[in-house]
Amino acid sequence: MLFFYLFFFEFMTVTIKPLTECSRHIDELAQALHTEWHDFAPWSNMEKILDRYRNALACKSVLPKVWMAEDAEGHLLGSASLKEYDLKHHEAERYWLGDVFVLPEHRGCGAGGALVDTCIAAARELSIDKLYLYTPDMQALYARYGWQETDKREVNGETVSIMVLALR
Repeated sequence: MLFFYLFFFEFMTVTIKPLTECSRHIDELAQALHTEWHDFAPWSNMEKILDRYRNALACKSVLPKVWMAEDAEGHLLGSASLKEYDLKHHEAERYWLGDVFVLPEHRGCGAGGALVDTCIAAARELSIDKLYLYTPDMQALYARYGWQETDKREVNGETVSIMVLALR
């Protein structure tokens, strides 16, 4: 007996917008980040998370920049940031990809990759030659996209890998 299986995958439309165009998501994003990362100092206080995004919204400097991913109906999927000196005691590591987050129910839809690509494109437009990130557990994912591990450090109470991507 021969069986045929047909799988239909619903393709999700992912749109990336700057924070200035979707600030309505700040509260929802802050709650999701707090829920996911509340064990780590920068994310343990809801008001501090809200302040971080409100300050980014009001900032007139080139950086930080925050982008949000939305689906076709305008629902929040995730966010990512391009910023300076994420780890303040390492002056040589100036530009950072940070706060890459996709809501758990939307992981695997391509939003994370689109957010990272947007941050990298923005870094290139700013003539940034190297971009850094830190991650406790996503080294293999980032390595597939050309990021290289350069160091391991203790950040916010956990051991993380520092990774770099050469943009030139």
